[in-house]
Amino acid sequence: MGSARAHLVVLALGILGFALLALGYEHEPLATVDEETASWAASSMPVALEWAARPFSWLGGWVGLTALGIVAGVLLVRERAWVDLGFFLTAFLGSQLAVMLLKEVFDRPRPDFGSAVALPASAAFPSGHAMAGVASLGALVILASERMPPGRPRAWLWSLTAALGVAIGLSRVVLGVHFVTDVVAGWCLGLAWLAGCLLLRDLLRGRSRVAAQPGSTR
Repeated sequence: MGSARAHLVVLALGILGFALLALGYEHEPLATVDEETASWAASSMPVALEWAARPFSWLGGWVGLTALGIVAGVLLVRERAWVDLGFFLTAFLGSQLAVMLLKEVFDRPRPDFGSAVALPASAAFPSGHAMAGVASLGALVILASERMPPGRPRAWLWSLTAALGVAIGLSRVVLGVHFVTDVVAGWCLGLAWLAGCLLLRDLLRGRSRVAAQPGSTR
């Protein structure tokens, strides 16, 4: 019950954060923050930092996440962990679909100050890399940590994954393909989506336990 409440809180806060950014990115002070940050990234970003951002951007894209997803999917199939497989696929594929639909709704142009890589054809808001990085990597680290004993290795795994999710989102600002609010909105939405997937998994697991009890009529 406690975990369900925590998931509900994260879901609500993520949706609230996304809604506030969606309503405010065209207005002050967010508009100025976006413009000035994008302008600075295009004109003053150190070249070394741009190159350092590229692998994180690649990892958070569909190629990197798909490669990780295939490995995770194969391992879960071998375990016959069907509920966990459904949880991961919902987090991974669902987040991709959600961000595609939302980009169509908001249709926000990307920064036009100059970018270190070619600008994608899709709209800017919200950042798909940021959302998928949180939802997909979050699902992976949850599944991995559940299969690890408690202790320092698990804490290190969570810390590394959190840092990786942040780096993926920031890489898109560094490379000049997203505004700051695009990325933060993606993080908020990714957390909300992940929390919703966890709530659904908990529900399915509860029903499975009830169905497995002796004398159950399900």
